[in-house]
Amino acid sequence: MIDTDVRTTPELDEDEPRDGFNRRRLIRVVTILTIGILAVLAVWQDPLYAGF
Repeated sequence: MIDTDVRTTPELDEDEPRDGFNRRRLIRVVTILTIGILAVLAVWQDPLYAGF
């Protein structure tokens, strides 16, 4: 029978730390927040029910 309960560690880039704060995460969070804010402002300026 084959043992399938073997866990492998995920491969990480050499320059990425395992935990904590890194630049790539900051850029991702800022991008998502910016897109979200712009979407809310777009709907707020021209709501979908404005044509009725």
